[in-house]
Amino acid sequence: MPLQMAFGITVRDVRAVLAKNAGKVVCASDTTSDVLAAKLFHSFSEEEMDDIALAAMDAFLEDKPEAEGAHRAIRRILIKRGVLDVSRRVSAKQTVSAPARENALFATVHS
Repeated sequence: MPLQMAFGITVRDVRAVLAKNAGKVVCASDTTSDVLAAKLFHSFSEEEMDDIALAAMDAFLEDKPEAEGAHRAIRRILIKRGVLDVSRRVSAKQTVSAPARENALFATVHS
């Protein structure tokens, strides 16, 4: 049985992480957060899905909500992929140029 069966990872989990980190999303183009979340979710590898499930189970063992652990793992993956940029503060008015958004989204979906 795959690890992700132990914790039901869904597009909603990815959407929640994107919403919580909205100011840090690098590839926030004209794509809605729902579409971006779906693309990211479906691009997760088996190993990434297992990492998310393990993080959820670890959180449960620490008497924390499973979703909290899963969301931390999803956030780490999105940072690693360059979808979230936590190295700088991003105000709501700052935007990323169109080529940068397209490159980040391409790299995310095709990695």
